[in-house]
Amino acid sequence: MLKSIVVVLDDSESSFAAQTVALGFARAHSAELVGVGVVDAPFYTAPMVRPIGAGAYKARRDESLLEEARIRLKGRINAFRDACTEAGAAHGAIGEHGRPHERIEAEADRHDLIVVGRDTNFHSQPEPDIAESVNHLLKDNPRPVLVVPEAPRLGNKVLIAFDGSRESSRAMHMFLLLGLARGLEIHVASIGEDLGEATALAERGISLYRSHGYAAEAHGLVARGSPAETLLAHIDAMNAGILVMGAFAHHNLLRNIFMGSATRRLLHDCPVPIFVHH
Repeated sequence: MLKSIVVVLDDSESSFAAQTVALGFARAHSAELVGVGVVDAPFYTAPMVRPIGAGAYKARRDESLLEEARIRLKGRINAFRDACTEAGAAHGAIGEHGRPHERIEAEADRHDLIVVGRDTNFHSQPEPDIAESVNHLLKDNPRPVLVVPEAPRLGNKVLIAFDGSRESSRAMHMFLLLGLARGLEIHVASIGEDLGEATALAERGISLYRSHGYAAEAHGLVARGSPAETLLAHIDAMNAGILVMGAFAHHNLLRNIFMGSATRRLLHDCPVPIFVHH
């Protein structure tokens, strides 16, 4: 069952949305919420081309940028504490220095789930693609990650993407074991070229949830365009509030999404939080 959640703190809009979503999970499951903010020192002190004799100037500049980042982080942590206190949620908060994904992963070893905004980057500067720290957490982190968009559409319907791989099976199992399915409407979707085969695979997926007493519903989907486009269309059609997926599957749906260009499409355009697990 879900006992503790790490929520990643920075000043992006998606990070504020992630805090709201994490607070909702914490209240629903009586879980502790731990906010983690990081001053990305390697980013601010990275070497750069400079004229001879400008070393002292760069050192002063680096320290000024780091101090500004420390002040912003302190304010963000204080705001997080205030929000948790107002919501009556058990909480803690940690400020770190270093590479963000490494510091977050080190803290997450003690917790069940990481919640992070899709655009979280710790630099107060927009990035053109999915933020680097979020990419690292999706690829290298053993804990499940909930990626939250800037303005998430929430609801009581969960769509689980299942392609029969170990990764997708683990993801839907972890979502169940953490108790996150409790009180929600469960739907399992599989994508294929043949509707009958896709439906049979989805039926296989829902058997796990039905064995635990959930009235899960199977959805066989015939691919229309890329798998990401098919999923996004179905999320809208059924008005889902969360998507559950495995990462780094070795075939079919999830390989196409998490190993190819469709990753960016799905993470950029999905209107609901995405629960990702290896």
